[in-house]
Amino acid sequence: MRTSKLRVFLRSCFVVFCVFLPLSCLWNAATGTHFWKPWEMAISAVLTVAVFGGLSWLVTNVGMALLFGENWQYRAYRNSGGDPFFDSLPQVFNPDSQTVRQTRMDEPQTNFVPPASWQFRCPQCNARVQHRVDVCWNCGYGADSDSTAYFERYGDVKPPEISEEHWAKIRAEDQNRFPVVVTYRSDE
Repeated sequence: MRTSKLRVFLRSCFVVFCVFLPLSCLWNAATGTHFWKPWEMAISAVLTVAVFGGLSWLVTNVGMALLFGENWQYRAYRNSGGDPFFDSLPQVFNPDSQTVRQTRMDEPQTNFVPPASWQFRCPQCNARVQHRVDVCWNCGYGADSDSTAYFERYGDVKPPEISEEHWAKIRAEDQNRFPVVVTYRSDE
C-alpha cells in the first residue's frame, strides 16, 4: 500500500524542520540574538515544503504528461495511483520501497526468500519469480494457464526467455478465453 501524499508532505515538513532548527540555533548563537524561534522555523519548514514541493510537483507531473502522456505504460502507472513526483522522492521523505512505488503491491509475507537471480515479478501478487511467464510459487498464478494478469501488466510483448512456439500457444489460449471482437466501418 502506498504512503498517502499527506503523510509524505508531513514527513517532508518534519525533515526540513529538523534541518532548519539547528541552522537557526547556530545563527542565534553566532549573532548573539534570539532572532529565529522554533515556531518560526516550523512555519518556515511548512511553507518551504508547500511552495518548493508544490512547484516541483507541478513541473514534474506536467513534464511527464507532456513526454509520456500517450504511452500506455505511463497511463497504467498513473491509473494505478502512481505519481512521478512522490514516487521519485528519496526514502527519507517517502518510505515506500521501490516495489510499492512501481507496482502498488507489497512483497509477499512468507518465510521463503526467492534467489536474487529471480528478477521477474508475478503480475498477480508481485512475488519474485524465475521466468516472466511462470507458475508463481506464492499465489499459484499461471497454474491454470490463465495469462490475463500478464497481458494486463506487460501488454502483448513476448518475453525474450520463451520460444516463439510457446508464445504462440500462450496467445492462442488467451484469445480463446477472451476472443477479440473486430468491427468494420462501412462508408456506404
